[in-house]
Amino acid sequence: MPMRTLYAEIWKSRKAYLFLSPLFVGLLVFCYFPPLSGIYHSFFDWDSVGKAEFIGWGNYRELFRDQVFLNSIPTAFLILIPRLLIGIVVPLIMAEMIFSVTKKKMQSIYRILILLPIVAPGVVSLLIWKFIYDPTSGLAIGLMKAFGLAEPDAVIHWLGDPGLVILSIVFMGFPWIGGTSVLIYMAGLMNISTEVIESAQLDGASVWRRIWSIDIPHVMGQIRFFLIFGIISGLQDFGIQIVLTSGGPGYSTYVPGYYMYIEAFTAGRMGYASTIGTVMFAAIFLLSLLAFRMMKSDSNT
Repeated sequence: MPMRTLYAEIWKSRKAYLFLSPLFVGLLVFCYFPPLSGIYHSFFDWDSVGKAEFIGWGNYRELFRDQVFLNSIPTAFLILIPRLLIGIVVPLIMAEMIFSVTKKKMQSIYRILILLPIVAPGVVSLLIWKFIYDPTSGLAIGLMKAFGLAEPDAVIHWLGDPGLVILSIVFMGFPWIGGTSVLIYMAGLMNISTEVIESAQLDGASVWRRIWSIDIPHVMGQIRFFLIFGIISGLQDFGIQIVLTSGGPGYSTYVPGYYMYIEAFTAGRMGYASTIGTVMFAAIFLLSLLAFRMMKSDSNT
């Protein structure tokens, strides 16, 4: 399209663009400028008082020799992978159970019930788990004592033992239903034609066969969504470290996001933190792209 024609079309729709301009300005200022600024400042020795000195690739060379950062990468994946699998599989199982209920009224009741827990803010949920994991009087140690799995005077530091802390973090959120995730799966299952399900039943297909051959292919888009956004949110998240563990014991729960936060707001090394953020951005982008391509190829086969 010639530039003159393009300008004419924009001028013709100038009122629409005028109303959309606050959205564009907000996107530029709050969504695009911060990451671009972070990439730019990753090449500077930039501190919390605003002093910035260009050092080129110095931050990157230091980062990939930084043992704390290098050790935080496998820790992030030790937490991410099981939580990602749980976040994809468990809500699907719950959605299948609700979908199997024949009475529509009961389906609606169950959908409401699974949504109730999300009313509580995420920080409140983390604090509840802090009390559950109390070493002496928490629910976890109380249940173990009640079932004879621990001595009456036993003390278990769920979040203070390097051998238990990762498992304890993964177990948080049990039974991992995730109300919104279940509803998203339910939307996909309810779009399956009843004729297809009835035909499968007439052909003698078992419930497992129907789920594998009919239901899962129909919710593959939802699975792809949970996989990609699970990778993005999982690698960025460090709320548990801030609220519960402070990266400990030692450095056993340090993840790149938390290390970035510490370097920026505790050590005051804004340039170095920007370098960590830039590397995280590149890693998340590549992993998300790889997951998208793999899921796309699987759904086309």
